[in-house]
Amino acid sequence: MDRSSRYKRLRLSHAMKKFLIILGSIFLALIVLGALGIGLVAVRGNALDKESKAYADEAIPAIVTTWVDKALLDRASPEFNQVTTAVQVYQMFRAWESGLGHLQKCEPAQGQSLMAVTTYGGKTISARYTAKARFERGEATIRLVLVKHGDKWQIAKFDVSSPQLVPPISV
Repeated sequence: MDRSSRYKRLRLSHAMKKFLIILGSIFLALIVLGALGIGLVAVRGNALDKESKAYADEAIPAIVTTWVDKALLDRASPEFNQVTTAVQVYQMFRAWESGLGHLQKCEPAQGQSLMAVTTYGGKTISARYTAKARFERGEATIRLVLVKHGDKWQIAKFDVSSPQLVPPISV
């Protein structure tokens, strides 16, 4: 092999080595950024779970203890108000109150929050919770969907189901 072809080979080998080092560095940076992103999402998700659970544990008893519809309407999100009127809420509360009576005991809410990013809606933070409750005339399951606007949690959907409520009623 002559000197010229050996020199070309060395140059090519050096260029390939440099390329692989750069490519490896890029992949390493992507892996580190991905791990950091996953860590941040996990920390943020846990904080959102705690916030939303605290809100649900406070809101559910406040709403169903006295069946005062204002307790729900004061916590209602714009999404809730778009599909439900105050008159509908009042009528549902009267039906729930007559079917179930007063709250005796409410267990802590069970559920979790969810972060989603979509092209049409942007970033949304929501949560779904369920709580078992005992009333004067029977057991019921209370379900609510929460949505976070800015730093404020609000109720997007509220539902009470029980064998005492025939047919099931929800708002």
